Amino acid sequence: MNSLSRRLEKSSLYIALLAAWIAMLGSLFFSEVMGYIPCTLCWYQRIIMYPLTAIIAVGILRRDTGLPIYILPFSVLGIVVSSYHYLLQKTDLFGGVSACQEGIPCSTMWFNWFGFVTIPFLALLAFLTITMMAAIALMAEEPIWETETKTPWLGVGGAIGAVCLFFALLLLMGNTSEPVDVADPAFDLTEPLAIGEAMPTETEIIRGKELYLSACAACHGANMQGVPNVGVSLIDSALVNKLESAALLTFIRAGRTVEDPNNTTGIAMPPSGGRADLSDDDMLAIIRYLQAS
Repeated sequence: MNSLSRRLEKSSLYIALLAAWIAMLGSLFFSEVMGYIPCTLCWYQRIIMYPLTAIIAVGILRRDTGLPIYILPFSVLGIVVSSYHYLLQKTDLFGGVSACQEGIPCSTMWFNWFGFVTIPFLALLAFLTITMMAAIALMAEEPIWETETKTPWLGVGGAIGAVCLFFALLLLMGNTSEPVDVADPAFDLTEPLAIGEAMPTETEIIRGKELYLSACAACHGANMQGVPNVGVSLIDSALVNKLESAALLTFIRAGRTVEDPNNTTGIAMPPSGGRADLSDDDMLAIIRYLQAS
């Protein structure tokens, strides 16, 4: 066996440890710092991932030869849940079925980096990494601890410390995203709806309502009355009733951060309401439905 393969085998469980801790602290950063509320499937993935941070660390410290076997049931199950969650976000394979019945829907995309990277995608990547590293350690031709003479405390502590330091730096940097300023003259809430905003047709209202119920109702209520501790009421909302459709579309696309002084819930509104898959025409249909209600 060449030295590179042997090095990978001996480092495999440390790589798995890094992946687990990055996933755990990353999920806490998204929810506790960025204000991205976990949906039901996110919680399932946390329940699977979080124990791995301790299992892998303790297994390495004890030089437990059975550690890969302890890891794989968790990581493989995590792959299944994350894959389902990602497909739920990105495809219509499961129709409108979602594990979330109220609050944040599982189809919500708090971000959509490069058009495909979402939170469940990152979780899936972590579970895949952990699974591959556990498989490499399990199939090693020689026991990975056989020639280990140094204490593993330094490796475990260093890996965990490095991840904690990275997220501490992120925390100090804070959220640098800039919310749309509704105090800007372009967002004049003192004037009535601009003349020329034609009333939507019945067909447009029906389509807008269907899109609203699938994309917005989980946070703002089926009757736009809001959901306590999640989303504000849209009934008599100045944003909905005073902004022109194009301006409101700009606001929805940008979302609203926790730090926004106009945020009254303490919960971030994701860009595009978490539905980056909806086109501008779809969003405008929702807007016209809201403004006509």
